[in-house]
Amino acid sequence: MSTARKELQEALCHYTADTLIYIDTVRGFCERISKWMIGRESELDMMRDIKDRADKIDLNFNHVNKSGTKVKAFWEYMKSKVTQVTADSRRAELEKELAAVLKDTLGGLEKLDCFLDSVEKLAVTSLHVFTENQVLHLPEWISLENVQVVITAARLICPLLLEFKRDASVFFLPRPQNVEVLAYQLDKYIQTTQKICEKLEKSSFCEFDLKMIMKTVVDLDVDLSEDDIQRMLYHINQLDDIRMNQNFRMVFLFQEESCSGFIDEFTERKPRMLEFLKDLEESAVQLDRMNKGAKISSVAGSSVGAVGGVLSIVGLALIPVTAGVSLALTMTGVGLGVTSGVNSLVTTATEIGVNRTQQKKASEVFKSFMEDVQILQDCLEEVTKRETNPIDVAVGVGKVLCKAGVVGKGIDSLVDLGSAVKMLKSEIRAGLIAANALFLGMDIFFICKDSISLSKGSETEFSQFIRARAALWSSEIDSWQKIHDSLSEGLVRSGKNQIIMETPFYPEMET
Repeated sequence: MSTARKELQEALCHYTADTLIYIDTVRGFCERISKWMIGRESELDMMRDIKDRADKIDLNFNHVNKSGTKVKAFWEYMKSKVTQVTADSRRAELEKELAAVLKDTLGGLEKLDCFLDSVEKLAVTSLHVFTENQVLHLPEWISLENVQVVITAARLICPLLLEFKRDASVFFLPRPQNVEVLAYQLDKYIQTTQKICEKLEKSSFCEFDLKMIMKTVVDLDVDLSEDDIQRMLYHINQLDDIRMNQNFRMVFLFQEESCSGFIDEFTERKPRMLEFLKDLEESAVQLDRMNKGAKISSVAGSSVGAVGGVLSIVGLALIPVTAGVSLALTMTGVGLGVTSGVNSLVTTATEIGVNRTQQKKASEVFKSFMEDVQILQDCLEEVTKRETNPIDVAVGVGKVLCKAGVVGKGIDSLVDLGSAVKMLKSEIRAGLIAANALFLGMDIFFICKDSISLSKGSETEFSQFIRARAALWSSEIDSWQKIHDSLSEGLVRSGKNQIIMETPFYPEMET
């Protein structure tokens, strides 16, 4: 046997064996899809539970406004404020829980990646290699028709693979602020994976042991000239290179005509989106800076208030004993308490003013950003929906981010968390000395809470939310950048590669 014939035999056996391995990987995952889904749905339930518990740690005043039982809701609201000393530790525990859940999620998505990779490679496998011929003889029970059906099914379903074109290890990070979005995306992964498997299961999967692959036979003793051998060898090597070319595979998922649209849209909108993230970070920095200044003022004011509260309580307690001599102590306490209250009001008013300025700025750039996101989402959805109408798939992060329920935890509600209590305690302290015992405790609470956060250099809750969400958006932009780059590279030879894939492989198939 000539060197060329031996190389062709090895190359054709290799190409065929890889194809059968991909089919076996796909078949195996589809058979275990129920177990895989149970695991992901369990993680989904845990994410939602973590979200519910996180929301209860720090209720906003809307909880009272929207409740049918105002008194009960108010005490729930106050309880969440009083227990804020342990809020950070409870959030840290929830973050640990989320990290453990996402560790399992990423493990499940790694298994999914092997399946998706096999589907993608089958989609760009040449049908012509597996047409009726006298050269390639597959193992018993595996027909060429079966292989063709699976390849065709993979081609039909492959646009849905765009749903998963993001770095899961970067997207699914344990940031509690993003847990609702993470849960949404995992749910979309579950639904889309199920649809892919349902479509593929309708094709005729071959059941075979991987050991049977070794029984593939390439018979080159048929009437093949050396020119035929050389052409086939060159062709099969090209087909193998095409299948392993990630850039061409990306173009194939887009079905070519949509590629330039996405490339143009992303190129135009990327600078604006990056500028938005930069502006968002500046807003977060400004919020932190203002919050730090407000806390310094709050600590100083609350310290004065605590002294005033102690003097007032001591004075009231001594009145029966001293026949009114202690009233001077009481009035001194009232004076200090009022000073503290005024200071808190000024601090709160300043904080709200700056926060509202930042909110307006963030809202304006956010609107522009989401318009850009929606355009890019539409480009991808146009591709994923092309396969067939019943396949209802969306690349859903942007839509979730647009939902008021997810993003709606805005500055207004977050300002309420601190300002409502600050204003409330200030107003009552000015008029009701008998309540000083309660608000002495509140003053000490704020001193402890604000001093601890200052020493840690912690961020405001909303700036934490901004940074967590910005990181999520940044990861999406990175994913789109990779799609853009891959398409740009793949389009260079996509036309030639398509021709090579559609060119008959065996001499007897040529016309």
